[in-house]
Amino acid sequence: MSASKSSSLFSTTNWPRAFAVALIAAFPLFQTGCSKAEPKSTEAKAESAAAKGAGGAGRGPGAADRREADPIPVQVVSVTRGPISASLAFNSTLETESVVDIYPRINGQVDQLLVEEGDFVKAGTPLLKIDDRELRVDADEARVTLEREQTDFTRTEGLFNRGLVNEQDYENDRFALSQAQLRADRANIRYDYATVVAPFDGVISEREVQVGARVATGTKLFSFVSLKDMVAKVFVPGRYLTSVSADQSAEITSEFIPDATYAAWVKRISPIIDPASGTFKVTVGVRKPDAAIVPGLFVRASITTEERPDALLIPKRAVVYEGGSQYVFTVRQGRAKRLPLDAGFENQTMIEVRSGLEEGDEVVVLGQSGLKDKSPLKIVEPVAETSADEEE
Repeated sequence: MSASKSSSLFSTTNWPRAFAVALIAAFPLFQTGCSKAEPKSTEAKAESAAAKGAGGAGRGPGAADRREADPIPVQVVSVTRGPISASLAFNSTLETESVVDIYPRINGQVDQLLVEEGDFVKAGTPLLKIDDRELRVDADEARVTLEREQTDFTRTEGLFNRGLVNEQDYENDRFALSQAQLRADRANIRYDYATVVAPFDGVISEREVQVGARVATGTKLFSFVSLKDMVAKVFVPGRYLTSVSADQSAEITSEFIPDATYAAWVKRISPIIDPASGTFKVTVGVRKPDAAIVPGLFVRASITTEERPDALLIPKRAVVYEGGSQYVFTVRQGRAKRLPLDAGFENQTMIEVRSGLEEGDEVVVLGQSGLKDKSPLKIVEPVAETSADEEE
């Protein structure tokens, strides 16, 4: 190639063509260099992967399964021994067997109203007064007449003893004295009737009159109930007829009076089974009622049918319900152990465990929701409630 041709090849106009020729000439060398370097790169990658595998053990796909889960905080209580009983429980309402409507014994106008609905009163306590001015006058008149007749008879009796008065006059004066005594007694009774009093200890459930109202012997004044004869009438299925007997122990509770239990007993049993319902009536009496339980209160009457004095007991709040089964979680070497509950008798707060647990075992009572078998546990103590005064 001449110098002129060489000069024209690398001229400004032919520069792209010259660059292409040079690139084609250098390509074999570039390909050879790359093929020699590639094995080194693959080997380096393999060594790097091996190093990561050795140094990063535990961070692979199964690492999460092998890593220990955090302990779950729970509260536990120990299994104890104590008495528990089987019972038949029924809903009912309290009634009183001593309830009366109070009426006046005389006609008149109400002068004073001394009690109000809801008042507790003792027997003989004045409840209401009727205007007694006329009755007081009648009583005073009868008293004066009696005193006069008493004086006349005393004088006649003295004369009769001395033989100065015949027997007929003596008998007439004695008869007059007796009549005066009767009239005085009647006037005093009517005067006393002006004050209406409580017939027994109890509570005013209804008041029907106002001050100034005109009342008669047929006018209802109050409804009055005794709280000493409180009963709950329940209807027991006939198959339990032989399980219930008179004087059997029972108890009364109510959701309206939390944490209160009243001792009771089977007061009466109807010997007849109702063919329509297949039940018989049992009257349960409350032994020591107080002001908190009143007629009409919705209650639950539980009749004790069998007692176990030394049963294994756990709180009912430890029981977990799942479908139709129930189970508890106990603690085994710091881990949760799920046990099916073989339940026996139960009451409001406790339930009997018949197998699977022993006295002193710990069962979870808080935190068992969502707990799994063999989960690690962290036992925490319940936080004591602090009153506002203690905080200050």
